[in-house]
Amino acid sequence: MMNRKRKPAVKKRQPAKETFPHFRKYRKSNHPALILAEVNDNKDYLFRKTSHKKTVARKRGYEEVSPNPNPNDPEPMIIEKRKRVDKKSNFYPRPYPWKYNK
Repeated sequence: MMNRKRKPAVKKRQPAKETFPHFRKYRKSNHPALILAEVNDNKDYLFRKTSHKKTVARKRGYEEVSPNPNPNDPEPMIIEKRKRVDKKSNFYPRPYPWKYNK
């Protein structure tokens, strides 16, 4: 019998530890969201919604970020002050490379 060579074991890549806050695309609104923290045993994200319209966030208050963290977008970003919680599955897995300056 011939000795077969075994394929080397493929190591599973450990996900990088997340740094907060960061931006991810929110599947429900198809807009970026500012992720603040993980909650409920790391199953959910605490986040704030973003948009371009001040009228959307007028009642609860908003924060205007200028210049926009997205270098391709000239308009300032509006971030609602209201914090929300949603499942991680409702966000895209890869975060945006944008930086949020508090």
